[in-house]
Amino acid sequence: MDSAASTIRQFLIEAQRRIGCHAVGFTSPSRDDFHFHCRSDDAREVEEMLRGIADTFLAQIRETNSPVIRNRVRYENGGPMIGRFLVAPVFGSSGELAGGVMMYRLATEDSFEQGDLKKGAQLSRQLARLLSLPADPVTGLIARAGIEKLVDWRLKALGERANSSVLYGDIDQLHVVNDMFGFEAGDRAIAVVANALAAALASEDAVLSRLSGDRFTIFLPDCPLPRAQKIATRLREAVQARSLVVGDDSIPLSICFGAAVLTIGERSFDHSLAGAEVACKAAKERGRNRVEVYEVSDTSIIRRREDISIVGRLRSALEEGRYQIFGQPIASLLTRDSVHRYEMLLRIIDEKGRLVLPGSFMSSAARYQLMPQIDRYVIADVFKHLRGASARPGFRPLHVSINLSGPTLGDDAFLDWVQLQMDEHGVTGECLTFELTETSAVNNMEHAQLLMSTLGARGCRFALDDFGTGLSSLTHLKNLQFSSLKIDGSFIRDLLHNERSQALVGAIAQLAGAMGMETIAEYVETPEICMRLIELEVQYGQGYAIGKPRPLNSILAPAAGLLHAS
Repeated sequence: MDSAASTIRQFLIEAQRRIGCHAVGFTSPSRDDFHFHCRSDDAREVEEMLRGIADTFLAQIRETNSPVIRNRVRYENGGPMIGRFLVAPVFGSSGELAGGVMMYRLATEDSFEQGDLKKGAQLSRQLARLLSLPADPVTGLIARAGIEKLVDWRLKALGERANSSVLYGDIDQLHVVNDMFGFEAGDRAIAVVANALAAALASEDAVLSRLSGDRFTIFLPDCPLPRAQKIATRLREAVQARSLVVGDDSIPLSICFGAAVLTIGERSFDHSLAGAEVACKAAKERGRNRVEVYEVSDTSIIRRREDISIVGRLRSALEEGRYQIFGQPIASLLTRDSVHRYEMLLRIIDEKGRLVLPGSFMSSAARYQLMPQIDRYVIADVFKHLRGASARPGFRPLHVSINLSGPTLGDDAFLDWVQLQMDEHGVTGECLTFELTETSAVNNMEHAQLLMSTLGARGCRFALDDFGTGLSSLTHLKNLQFSSLKIDGSFIRDLLHNERSQALVGAIAQLAGAMGMETIAEYVETPEICMRLIELEVQYGQGYAIGKPRPLNSILAPAAGLLHAS
């Protein structure tokens, strides 16, 4: 069901509803493209009759270039009256005849009047506009812009009491196909799924569209949610019955669906689509190849709905440049050296100009695979500031620590990208430390080792972040060339009152010293904690007792000077 076929089908259903007729057909000028809609028992006979008479009506609308009414049509041999017809031309974008719409009433039904003629002309113009909307190049389905206009058109005619439904579908693990066989195979998988969905919807009043990537949406006019759930289950089974053949490999396919109600006057299409997307994400979370219905009381769906809202605002902020990099000092606890090391921290600026801390968006960003994008925004922005500051008179070198997420470590393209950024901005490795968590480094061991060896050769250093909370294997410390251990703040906060925390922090400091690594305590909040860390021979501290985060702009400003540890 390509874009044109789906649009014409929706048009015929709506034309029958608005004009009030027994059957509706559409034919192209060449008659090789014919579409028909009739819900009566005589549908097959009526379709054959319309196909047979189409040439006659095409000739008439070519001559008139306007709709015509023929209320007393008989067979050529003078037999009984066939019925009543309203025929309207549909013109293409260049003014050429693109087809004709034939609206049919039985001879026993009312004649077509001038009011029907006016409606028919309006409908044919609407069809021409809908057919001009772009189609998706991979599947031929209606694109996002097209479905929004088509849904809006159908909703206006359904009435406020009609309960329609929206489905949101997402192919399971398409990235595996892309990774193993390339993006061309991924596009073929998308096309296979699209064909399966179209075939399963052939007898339904439905609008199928590809939103983007591996995601589809289906609008089901005047379809209550329980029935929509059954349709979604049938669609899921139709996709599961297909497979993608690549060479000698046959790759199974599956899809998740979320369903949400769309009631006119209560919810917009976008609102319902967002609800269906939340339900689809819940289906993914619950095991894939499933159908879930959007329920406001479902706690996981509530979280997904919040995630989608947060991620949407986060994407907008990043794309619009509404973010700011802050730096928090990392100072020596054992000497009074000047502070020249800072950890880079991201702050989002909301629509009202307020700063939003990472705790409000990082977990949602991680669940929606946005961390690689965030990491790149931070790195590019920090490098841009360092390049600008280095050109100023009196600039004193600054050492920055930048966090890298697990998905960034697993990104094959990241290593080349970050080296290109270093070269373009003139940033040397000697001023960079990248912070990795234990879990992310171990889960991406080969990538982590390659990253550390390649960037280490350029002078970059690496810190093991949140040490003590991850997998904590000494083997990992041996295999990964970290220069610093950052002791997790959960051990520092209760350091003064918890003997186990004191023993652990002391043991980490001794271990790090024996392996030639620095120790950095996080969440150093009071002078008393500073003093206890000094006694335990922890070398560096980071926290409010050392210094609060402040904008990178002000840290790099010539007048800012340098901080001193107290």
